Amino acid sequence: MKRVLIISYYWPPAGGISVIRPLKLVKYLRQSGWDPIVVVPKKPHYPIEDENLINDIPDDIELIEVPIKEPYEFYKKLTGQKHKSALVDVIQNSPKRSFLHQLSIWIRGNFFIPDARCLWIRPVLSRLKTYLKDYPVDAVFTTGPPHSVNRIGYLIKKKFNLPWVADFQDPWTQVDYYKHFKISPWAHLRHQNMERQVFENADLITTVSKSWKSDLESIGARASEIIPLGFDSDDFQIETSLDSSFTLTHLGLLGRDRNSFTLLKVIADLCAENEDFASSFRLQLVGVVNHDFKKFVMDLKLSKHVVYVGQVQRVEAIRIMKSSQLLLLLLNQAGNVSGRVPGKIFEYFGAQRPILSLGPVGTDVESMLKKSSSGINIDYDDSISLKNYFLSYFEQFCSSGIKNNASQLESYSHISISKEFAKQIDKITAK
Repeated sequence: MKRVLIISYYWPPAGGISVIRPLKLVKYLRQSGWDPIVVVPKKPHYPIEDENLINDIPDDIELIEVPIKEPYEFYKKLTGQKHKSALVDVIQNSPKRSFLHQLSIWIRGNFFIPDARCLWIRPVLSRLKTYLKDYPVDAVFTTGPPHSVNRIGYLIKKKFNLPWVADFQDPWTQVDYYKHFKISPWAHLRHQNMERQVFENADLITTVSKSWKSDLESIGARASEIIPLGFDSDDFQIETSLDSSFTLTHLGLLGRDRNSFTLLKVIADLCAENEDFASSFRLQLVGVVNHDFKKFVMDLKLSKHVVYVGQVQRVEAIRIMKSSQLLLLLLNQAGNVSGRVPGKIFEYFGAQRPILSLGPVGTDVESMLKKSSSGINIDYDDSISLKNYFLSYFEQFCSSGIKNNASQLESYSHISISKEFAKQIDKITAK
């Protein structure tokens, strides 16, 4: 069996969506003739942990753990942040930003390039220079963010000239939160140079959406393919029943760039106009919710209709998804939203409940929802369509019950995605 070196910062017990791609790839890649050797950090700082994900790791997998130094502990002590808060969460959700907070963000953006995991690059290279001489591999796969991992891939490519796939689950300089790091012109140039080195040296660039593929190609990606994120049917074999309430559930970080006053106003109006709707409706928010959204809820007197669940383990998140009447997807209100395909949409596919997406017309998400009959996308400020949507589904809820009509989801399964990755790795190793 051929051997592929997979380098990922995220690995169980890391929770959240970023760990799912490398974990499921390792779980299924052997079915396509590739034996993964996995390089991960030793004792990293993960803002979210989920011990249940360890069960997906094959028992006999070869795991190389490399020590890492991370600056986040110092940053959080300096700014008084919670131990388990992620930096992007802090940027998106902090209601007040002290001078120390602003200074720390500036230091992060201008001195930790490409990101705060850059201190891991040298230890990994040192470990792999020895390992690869004694235990050769046939290909290398790196996945980011953090894009320090793709930087490692570039340096390995320069040293060993191995076939290399650089995976972009999110963009690098084009990612929506890049601007929040107050990056100076000279730091931006360094980011661009490192990004360009990845584009010019990787045998293949993979990303998760059609629009992002075009975006990456516009700044120099020369060999790119779309391989979406996905879901694992094994994870959704949880027995549960549908909620007795008319529940609309959002899972994951709800940052300022996903606030929708119009959505809440429509819900408030319906609750005021329709007593039956008011007694049945519940908005469930699972994960971190920003201060402004909570204030909207209070201002509109919706508190009794909103349930703040907080962060939960993935098994519980899946149970909540499967039991919800409707699932809510809020796309970033950002310039590159057309290609933004959040990982949670694939979890929603696995849960097989109707999806309400709020975002601009013409996004890749809207196309996926239409193709799979999994849901509908409505513009953030289209109050008429939102009201009609809720009334239509509430009528179904009260009569025959809300049915899921999703189809053509097999291409988004992790088994299919692993086969596609294997196919692409076969191509670059055959050159």
